[in-house]
Amino acid sequence: MSPPTSLSRRSFLGTTAAALASGMLPHSAKAKETASQQGAKHGGIFPKDFQWGTATAAYQIEGAAAVDGKGPSIWDAFSKKRGVIKNGDNAEIACDFYNRYPDDVKLMAELGVKHFRFSISWPRVLPEGTGKVNAKGLDFYKKLTDTLLAHGITSHATLYHWDLPQALQDRYAGWQNRQVVEDFGAYATLMGKELGDRIHYWMTLNEIASFTGGPYGIGKAGTAAPGVTLSSEKERSQIIHNALLAHGTACMALRASCLKKPSVSLAENYWPLVPVVATEAGVGAACKAFRRENGGKLIPILTGSYDQGWLEDHKDSLPDILPGDMKIIHQPLDALGCNCYTGKYVTPSDDPKGYELIPWFPNFPVGNTSWLHIVPESIYWAVRLVGEAVHLPDLPIFISENGYADGTVANSAGLVNDIDRIMYFRAYLTQLARAKSEGMPVIGYFPWSLMDNFEWNDGFSTRFGLVHVDYATLKRTPKLSYNWYQEVIRTGSIV
Repeated sequence: MSPPTSLSRRSFLGTTAAALASGMLPHSAKAKETASQQGAKHGGIFPKDFQWGTATAAYQIEGAAAVDGKGPSIWDAFSKKRGVIKNGDNAEIACDFYNRYPDDVKLMAELGVKHFRFSISWPRVLPEGTGKVNAKGLDFYKKLTDTLLAHGITSHATLYHWDLPQALQDRYAGWQNRQVVEDFGAYATLMGKELGDRIHYWMTLNEIASFTGGPYGIGKAGTAAPGVTLSSEKERSQIIHNALLAHGTACMALRASCLKKPSVSLAENYWPLVPVVATEAGVGAACKAFRRENGGKLIPILTGSYDQGWLEDHKDSLPDILPGDMKIIHQPLDALGCNCYTGKYVTPSDDPKGYELIPWFPNFPVGNTSWLHIVPESIYWAVRLVGEAVHLPDLPIFISENGYADGTVANSAGLVNDIDRIMYFRAYLTQLARAKSEGMPVIGYFPWSLMDNFEWNDGFSTRFGLVHVDYATLKRTPKLSYNWYQEVIRTGSIV
């Protein structure tokens, strides 16, 4: 697939650099000066202690789907259905990271990353979701983290990246049942006890918005695992509420069970709302939209309450909230992970909501997959609005995912000159540098993904990796973007 021709015709990449230089509406002039001084001291825009990393997920890279006692996940079961995955692909082998991780860790070390985000496969360590522990599965993560440490790479572990044990789906319908909260808490406790001596950085859930959305259809089957049909929107709201409770329960479980004090966060693909014109009124509209559009997921985690506007929008489909639920959900975070790929443009409106979301026009640039509208400034507003709209200006934020599906075909040697990905990264990092220069608490960047992998419903047809994977031979070949990112890490600058 080739990039849309409109992408090459637009100058949005150059304008992002101009926006950085303009310093429009600085977050803090004093902090901006300090950040600039730090950058100069270390030879780059980003400070020396900035967490440069990369990201993956267990189901997408590990393979070994039924090896060494691993139980099936909902994605193992869903992938067997006819016609739901492009080209009939499945992740039984995926990238075979389960067996090839020592060499892949060497690739990370050569890249220069000091931080690696991965997820733990719940059914690999607990094949039935609860009960007996699979020692071989647990041992895999111990060996992985030890190997990372031996190469000077810090582990950042996600407890849940969408691979719910199929046993729990069969037993009580998984996320539809409040029992999942207790079972997820027990799983988190186990991981804290067994891996808390090796892992300091934890994320509870990845993208509540995603795994509670498409997988559950109203009046029709969901389009992703587990592919369930719901009868009402209220049922979906309850699934989301259960996930929020699971997050809060896992926060408490990790803090109670880890041998060393952990840093606990989550990775959420909340909506960054970008003001078309960043006037006082435009930023105000973005703040209103940020609270309301994220009001049923991120806002209750950060504030302990569902947004009032969101409650009004969903008054006929609200979840059942028991006494004490919001206190469980509202656990303090040590940092917030933001999965930022795109955003939405917003402008003030006389509508009672006070804002209007601007629809996409047909030729707006996208990144080789239909949903990835290229909005570089979204990453700036994703950080800024946590401070301005939710009044948490000091909450550390790291970009837990940011990526682009390349449109370049590998040559006979497996080389991929993915200049489209480099252009995307450069544009988004310019905006992240803008946030950092204005004193916002940006602490890390984890591009998606280390390597090409199983991209859910797209199977192996969509490639987000810094490293090319030949799925016939599983040979790894660094792409041009790998070399580019290597230099970014080395210099702390956007090159």
